Amino acid sequence: MVFDQDEWWDSESFLHGLRTLLGPVRDPYAINAIEKAGCTKDSSVLDVGSGGGFIAASLTDAGFNVIGVDPSHRAMHEAKRHVLANFATAVGESLPFPDASMDAVVCSEVLEHVENAEDVIAEISRVLQPDGVLVFSMPNRTFLSRLVLIDLAQRFSPTKVLPDDLHDWNRFITPGEFDELATRNSLVVTDLAGVSLSLRHIPSAIAALIALKRRRISYAAAGARVQLGLSRSTSVAYIGTATKTQNASDRAGLTT
Repeated sequence: MVFDQDEWWDSESFLHGLRTLLGPVRDPYAINAIEKAGCTKDSSVLDVGSGGGFIAASLTDAGFNVIGVDPSHRAMHEAKRHVLANFATAVGESLPFPDASMDAVVCSEVLEHVENAEDVIAEISRVLQPDGVLVFSMPNRTFLSRLVLIDLAQRFSPTKVLPDDLHDWNRFITPGEFDELATRNSLVVTDLAGVSLSLRHIPSAIAALIALKRRRISYAAAGARVQLGLSRSTSVAYIGTATKTQNASDRAGLTT
């Protein structure tokens, strides 16, 4: 797998570029959502698909009791070296934790890489306490996401900055599809926002891409210069929260 072939915490690695690209918008959102759900500093937060521990690091710094799981032994080795949290090698389809044992779960940029997204959601729901919160993020399956994340970022030589096999567009999940997965597994979507690039930041993003392609800056520096933010548009990617409930008919209706 591509996640076993690169160093997560090396600034020259595309993986570290994903951290500096997504972290500034994703990590504060996750921390705020978990705190709003009533979690305290000693609450148990599970990071499903934790990779090298990027989100786990932010959650740990915020004071939560973080447990990260990932099927990649290489990623777990990297995470344990850099983050003061607990980590275990496991797949999202079979989480090694008791029912209702987690106060919150984060699953970010993971579901588009698994074989069966519903099995992962079912396991997350199982280990999440009633009224516990799930923070999720992923790319949407739209024409624009194919253009940006597949054609430009992975295939077109002049703009290619990501490995060929990082994303499979057919595995992307729309907000409506995620809402259905959540509902079938006793989760209610309570918030949804787009993750995108504002018009005023497009010039700096293009400049960063050109500098990266010419090897003038690192992936980490390029990711930081793109400056993603929350938006109303979910046409490329989105982030949100869902709450564990025993009443599957109690739906928020935010993902129409």
